[in-house]
Amino acid sequence: MSVTNIDPEIIRLLKGSGARMTQKRQRILEALSSFDRPATAEEVRERAGLAPSDLVTVYRNLEAFQKVQILQRLPLENGTHLFELTAPGEHYHHLICRHCHKAERLDVCLSKSMEAKAKAKGFSQISHLLEVYGVCEDCRA
Repeated sequence: MSVTNIDPEIIRLLKGSGARMTQKRQRILEALSSFDRPATAEEVRERAGLAPSDLVTVYRNLEAFQKVQILQRLPLENGTHLFELTAPGEHYHHLICRHCHKAERLDVCLSKSMEAKAKAKGFSQISHLLEVYGVCEDCRA
């Protein structure tokens, strides 16, 4: 199967995890890579042309992508999530609108200092989330 527009490193990581490159998985990856912003699982399903199939397939694939660190899950205040394809092993922090859920990357990460403080307190297997919520200019108008 030919995979278009997908970073070969992503394919290598997926195959290395034991995941097969199915047609649905390819379509989900291509859909994710076509967004210029984080998207909902429903938007990914729609863009991948998988509707009306259930969302379970999409969520299972998103979880597989997150396990190999090529996808970032952004929590929204209402308990739902947005999903963003990332370079392998990278993560970002975002400014997220409470109304329209527009998410913009912030070019700041305090992980090294936070990680050092957590290690000093005896913690291991450290990870972190930092999302900033507000109302965007468009929604304020």
